[in-house]
Amino acid sequence: MKRSGLRLRPTLSSAALLLVAGVVLASSCAESANSLNPCTDGQSQCGGECVDTQASVDHCGECGNACAAGRRCAAGTCVDGEDPGEGGGGEGGEGGIDAPGQGGADGACSEEHTECDGRCVNLESDPRNCGDCDVACEEGQVCADGECACPEGLTACDGACVDALTDGTHCGDCETRCSPTQLCVEGACSCSEGLTDCDGSCADLQTSELHCGSCEVACERGAICQEGACTCAIGTYDVIGDTFPQTVTGTTIAGETNYGLACVAAGSSERVYLFTPAEAGTYTLDTSGSGFDTALGVVSATSCAQLACNDDISPTIFQSKVRAVIGAGEPVLIVVTGFDGSEGEFRLHLSKAGPPICPSEDVGDTLPKTFTGDTELLGDAITPTCGHPGGPDVSYTFTAPADGKYVFDTFGSEFNTILELQDGECDGEVLVCNDDSLGGSQSRAVVELEAGQTIVAVVDGFEAAGGRYTLNVAAWEPPSCPMIDLGSIYPQSVTGNTSGLDHVLESPCASSDSPEATYSFTAPVDGRYTFDTIGSSLDTVLHVHDGSCAGPTLGCNNDASSSSSHSVVSTPLSAGQTAYVVVDGAYDDAGAYKLNVSGIPAPPCPANELESAVPQTVNGTTVGLGDFVSAPCGAPGGAEATYAFVAPEDGVYVFDTFGSSFDTVLHVHDGACGGPSLGCNDNTAGPQSRVAVPLVARQATVVVVDGSGPSATGAFKLNVSLSNGEGTCANPINLGSTVPQRVTGSTLLQPNSAAPGCTTSSGNDRVYRFTAPVAGTYIIDTLTSTFDTILHVHDGDSCTGAELACNDNASGVASRVEVTLTAGQVITIVGDSRPSSSGNLVLHISAAPAPDPDPDAGTDPDPGTDPDAGTDPDPGTDPDAGTDPDAGTDPEP
Repeated sequence: MKRSGLRLRPTLSSAALLLVAGVVLASSCAESANSLNPCTDGQSQCGGECVDTQASVDHCGECGNACAAGRRCAAGTCVDGEDPGEGGGGEGGEGGIDAPGQGGADGACSEEHTECDGRCVNLESDPRNCGDCDVACEEGQVCADGECACPEGLTACDGACVDALTDGTHCGDCETRCSPTQLCVEGACSCSEGLTDCDGSCADLQTSELHCGSCEVACERGAICQEGACTCAIGTYDVIGDTFPQTVTGTTIAGETNYGLACVAAGSSERVYLFTPAEAGTYTLDTSGSGFDTALGVVSATSCAQLACNDDISPTIFQSKVRAVIGAGEPVLIVVTGFDGSEGEFRLHLSKAGPPICPSEDVGDTLPKTFTGDTELLGDAITPTCGHPGGPDVSYTFTAPADGKYVFDTFGSEFNTILELQDGECDGEVLVCNDDSLGGSQSRAVVELEAGQTIVAVVDGFEAAGGRYTLNVAAWEPPSCPMIDLGSIYPQSVTGNTSGLDHVLESPCASSDSPEATYSFTAPVDGRYTFDTIGSSLDTVLHVHDGSCAGPTLGCNNDASSSSSHSVVSTPLSAGQTAYVVVDGAYDDAGAYKLNVSGIPAPPCPANELESAVPQTVNGTTVGLGDFVSAPCGAPGGAEATYAFVAPEDGVYVFDTFGSSFDTVLHVHDGACGGPSLGCNDNTAGPQSRVAVPLVARQATVVVVDGSGPSATGAFKLNVSLSNGEGTCANPINLGSTVPQRVTGSTLLQPNSAAPGCTTSSGNDRVYRFTAPVAGTYIIDTLTSTFDTILHVHDGDSCTGAELACNDNASGVASRVEVTLTAGQVITIVGDSRPSSSGNLVLHISAAPAPDPDPDAGTDPDPGTDPDAGTDPDPGTDPDAGTDPDAGTDPEP
């Protein structure tokens, strides 16, 4: 059935038409009065003559109203008494107006008349000379008893005579004004027939958009009032029935264009259908099978609100599909149009979704399980916390058979899903909600449950999408590591998304519960390989491990710079070595990432060769070189130059970088690159480095001039010299038996020849031998040394003897020990240092003071008694003899 809705065109309401008619009528009356009354000066035409109806006895008050004999006309009213002007003669005497000189016998005006401007007038009734000459009454007023007044039946309002029974400005009384749409009838404002009074305004309830159907019922913006109901039905539309499913065919060619759908920037001609469902529900409409690029909308027929709108079902499907929740008896307009001017034949399919149900089914506790189905005609029972309302959904209850983690996913579904897990029952606490997993349109969620705990798994659609779904439920298992093998190709780049993955591995350099992706890479050749996440949208953390995902850390980085959220790890790898690369997230972040792999083949190591001679100095540069040999000390990542050196003879060899232009790290390895470290130093003297190592004749070593960090590179000097070997474990400095004594020396040119027991690492050291002169306790310290010292004492004449005492930082960075020795006991004293700390060593040796045999001797209350009596070896000559620390121990008293 085709109906034509109201066309939008200018119209006048009944009230407006009535108002116009009143204006026309008033104008007509004015014109008629002027055409029938050619008389002037306040006279009226009666029987073809101009008379003053205020004074004429034949026309008193109005034409034809003659006064009885013996009565006269005064102010338009017949009163007793004859006309005082009678007998005056002349035609002009009628109405009490005498011609000049005709009032009496002598030509003067009679007693009742007064001469005004050469005429005899009655000042009691003449409206032009009322009460006095030249005092004229206002238009519409009469003169009665010498005063201007309104005629009977009229009321004076604002200086005018009005009929309060009909005047809309003064209806009933002065200043009572009717609204523009009201009339004044019998002194009261009222609406004309067909209009209703709505709070003082006359409205046509059939057409008024402010009072549609009844007062104060306004139509929504864009809607019109038609037959007392608000509607958006503009133009021509068809009515479709309430049967499902159904298909309607038609064409938009030559259609009207009354509705602009919000989902298309530029529309086309339209075909409109009016649909009123008998029951509330969710209705699905689509144009699948149509012959052009369609757009489809559902518009409320009463409010004009667009309830649903769609241009394309997907990027590759140019037909349209919408779902709309419509109430029972709620009329809607279904608008079929085209994109950007497209038009043609279409097919419109309508279906009704089932009622919302939650839960839809019980999974039970048997695993693994897979469920499939179609949500297209299901109801909307749940709105997921990470999705949108209005989409169809399906839900399953699941009871955990045991404590543990369980994984749910929608992999294999044919539409963009959302997966939400709720605790206990529908609308319970949300345990997890996932939209897109791994950067795709499917969803995955992992939850830890207790045995017997029940949850509800809800499969919903992104932006109300629906379709065929797959729900997989299984017990969680740790993901394989690596997830992907990158092989041995470099450079290469891979992309992925950590959303929906698991958090299993902890980052060594950042605390986060982010999920991670894992890769393996096997070095094809010796070289330095760089892994970075440049190009990721995720704030990444990158860590690389040797041998396995839980193997030793080769490198870890959160942010490559203060202004970047990507990560970079560079590490040397030997040919065939497999590195495990973990792309993690910072601050629990997850998302899309990019992993790039690059590499530089390692140069020969050692790349250079030193002469087997000392002393010697070589110059070089690390600019353009790579970092292939890891330094045991200092900041990693610096480029290095490598040298082979063979010791020409036994001795302590000193290698230093004094005179270099950058912050160096110096390390020496036994035999080959990567061999056991013989010594490593960063910043012995300022930014330069020095290592002293004992070597035997023909011992092969590799000396590495490295940079302290990735930015440390430049020109360097490598100096090689031979120490005299004094002050080492092999050649201690003999201090004899002198007590007390103070010994100075430097560790700057010393090797690291002994290891203390009170710290995990140490640096250069200086070794002394001492023999106790007598039995007792001896104090040894480094209190005035210029660097961070460590002090350890060994029994016997070797650094390998039993450690008698060890101390680090007894007073600030200085050290102090006490040892109890027997007379003649030999000990080895090692003045050691912290790694990379060298300087002037000051060693003090003294005997501990002998204990006071009388603890109360210093508190004797008798001031006349000598507290030292009986203990002073020579009280009369040496008052300090009992306190001299060197007494009896100085070899030269």
